Amino acid sequence: WQIKPEESLFIYEPGLGPDNYSHPGHIPVFTSDLKISAEVRSACGDNTACLFDAAATNDTAIGLNSMMTGLMLEQERNLVGNAPPNITGDPRIVAFLGKPVLYTMVVNDADEFNVTLSPMTGAQLPVTYTFTKTSHS
Repeated sequence: WQIKPEESLFIYEPGLGPDNYSHPGHIPVFTSDLKISAEVRSACGDNTACLFDAAATNDTAIGLNSMMTGLMLEQERNLVGNAPPNITGDPRIVAFLGKPVLYTMVVNDADEFNVTLSPMTGAQLPVTYTFTKTSHS
């Protein structure tokens, strides 16, 4: 299932490659393999991240840290009230000097908020936009 070194998309320092970061003997740990102690269950409750990390590392503090990090991220997301939009399109832009460029992208917001697109500040190119709204009226 592993890639061949020539298929890697990463850039490595000279003399290094995928084999330097590969650990074929690694045996992954799954939740079903862990023995979760009563102490860990008491500390973590039903928080999966806490249960897994505490049991996998044999350190309840690490599990509690994972739980707190997850809770803080959830609180921040609730405060913001919106996840970032999903923007898709061809990653390649083909341009020719003096010719207009047409680039099509699709922007979806799972939370159904309006999305505003604008050029980066300091853009040196003349930019013309055409929008076609397809949903969320």
